[in-house]
Amino acid sequence: MRYGIPLLGNRVAPRCTCADSVLLVVLKRNRVSTEENVALSSHSLFNLIELLSDYRVDTLVCCGISRESKEFLSAKNVDIIDNVSCTVEEIIEALKRGSLYPGFGFTAKPESESVHHDTGRNIPMPAEVEGGESAATDVVSDKDLKVDCISCRDKVCLVGKECALLSRNSPSPVPESKEVERILEAGLDIACEEERKLCRLSEVIYFCLEMKYKRIGIAYCSELQEPAEILTYVMRRFFDVYPVCCKIGGLSIDDPFSLRNTDSGRGERKEFIACNPRGQAEVLNRLGTDINIIVGLCVGSDSVFTEA
Repeated sequence: MRYGIPLLGNRVAPRCTCADSVLLVVLKRNRVSTEENVALSSHSLFNLIELLSDYRVDTLVCCGISRESKEFLSAKNVDIIDNVSCTVEEIIEALKRGSLYPGFGFTAKPESESVHHDTGRNIPMPAEVEGGESAATDVVSDKDLKVDCISCRDKVCLVGKECALLSRNSPSPVPESKEVERILEAGLDIACEEERKLCRLSEVIYFCLEMKYKRIGIAYCSELQEPAEILTYVMRRFFDVYPVCCKIGGLSIDDPFSLRNTDSGRGERKEFIACNPRGQAEVLNRLGTDINIIVGLCVGSDSVFTEA
């Protein structure tokens, strides 16, 4: 059996095409016959496929892989073990033991006795209470609730059935707010568009039109001035648009939330203007925008903007 493992450093690459090299392993009778590390010339699927074909690889072991790439490789008779995250040493040992599986390094291998047999999903069985009676009918507390939709194998929700998590805790599936109902209905109309040919920008425009929004806010990162400008001009064909930069307010070095960087060579101070997501939210709230679009705000800043 010949395995191909895209690597980034000493670990499985987070994306099969974003790798520095591919580790080629030939396994015979649970022993490594040959092991070779081959550099990738480019980060493209076709380069990876060419390499796998040249070395007659039977199985690709990777972490992330797109559905299109997976289907293409499957058509080439290449088996795929995906969602694998570990070091080279760990993956070699797993291959020797025959214990490699999709999700290796992320989740424990599903055991038959730990699976809820009534539904076929990987949901832990409820704990036993005194007297040997099952606590399945009890309401599971938020702290004890186990949620892992990635590892769920059955995915009954995709065919319109209710999963055990919801049936045990019985949350309301549809919020009572009329505004939320309108938003979900408008989103559903777009999601049901035949073949989903609309780009995300078109979907946003159709959504805002259906919701009868008129004033649109755009909270954007200063480093994404050009795409924010394009978005603004397109949206202004339909709405009143108010773009607000993340540096609004100009938090200077005197502000406690600003930073000071010292140039070690000349001893000069360099001014750093901090992001101001609360300021962005304050301005857009004062403008009374109907909806705000986030364009590339930094991690953390987007959370602060949303909460504000």
